[in-house]
Amino acid sequence: MAYALPGLPKAELHLHLEGAIRPLTVLDLAREHGVDLPFRDLEEIERALDFKTFLQFLAAFQQVNRCLTRPADFERIARELVEDLVAQDVCYAEIRYAPMHPMRRGMTFDDVTAAVIAGLLQGQREHPNIALALICGLTRQWDCTAAAGSAMGWAGRGLDAIDIGGDEAGFPAEQFAGLYRDALAAGLQVTAHAGEAAGPESVWAAIRLLGVKRIGHGVRSVEDPKLLTVLRAEDVTLEVCPTSNVRTGVVASYEEHPLRRLWDAGVRVTISSDDPAMFRTSISQEYEVARQAFGFDEAELLHATRNAIEAGFCSEETKRALLHDLALPARGGRVMLGREAAP
Repeated sequence: MAYALPGLPKAELHLHLEGAIRPLTVLDLAREHGVDLPFRDLEEIERALDFKTFLQFLAAFQQVNRCLTRPADFERIARELVEDLVAQDVCYAEIRYAPMHPMRRGMTFDDVTAAVIAGLLQGQREHPNIALALICGLTRQWDCTAAAGSAMGWAGRGLDAIDIGGDEAGFPAEQFAGLYRDALAAGLQVTAHAGEAAGPESVWAAIRLLGVKRIGHGVRSVEDPKLLTVLRAEDVTLEVCPTSNVRTGVVASYEEHPLRRLWDAGVRVTISSDDPAMFRTSISQEYEVARQAFGFDEAELLHATRNAIEAGFCSEETKRALLHDLALPARGGRVMLGREAAP
């Protein structure tokens, strides 16, 4: 695959492991495990991914998940994802995985989590110039109690944060306020999907009831000027995924997407690919979309990289090292490219 914007350091905060599986790996695992998927070759996968709504996307996501039948599969796809990120000049990425899906198929939280961590560590050993963090993605419409409790036991052992995704409108934030308080007390950091399939009220609830400083998507915040003021004042970061929002019908087109309006309003925005294999995109292509569809110049793209690093769930030491290595100063300073910073 030829990637856009080669050499430009990139970082993404909103990346689903199971939505990033290479199509060939999906077919390979399905054959290996005898899983009868509704597609048999790359052409049929392409047709299956031609969805128009968020519900169609969820159905395709669940079909792909069926090929993951043992923990070793998660180790493989985690390692391959690191390889794909490094090929795109990604210096920092946060991977979120969805253990509740394999748990419903008989696997344990601990086995899946250990496998994902092993795959990421193997990828890092082979490519030591990328920093990573790991997020446990919970599903709103299922009972999250067991998975959340298990996640807390992995705090400080390779798991950095939790997230909640799924049906925002049907399962609002107040149902998970206690769970989030417990996760924070256990040492996990927190983010939440909001302002994607529901409006600004979902973002308000995530901030006020769940205590998050990061919002997955959050694009519908643009509908509420008071909310934009709060996002700026409280330094809340939006994990924006433009192509995802277009493909799932959150917005009708790039022209209607609020990325540029959020950026110009002074909200801390980052750029991510969400489920790149499902949406036939990549983080490099999302940076290219920001350049071509929204007029971002190179300095703004580097600013987005810096935003992601500063808002990341990695350690402060890792953040300082990344900003130093990339010659990306703290906010307010001039962004220098590596070639400019070289002695």
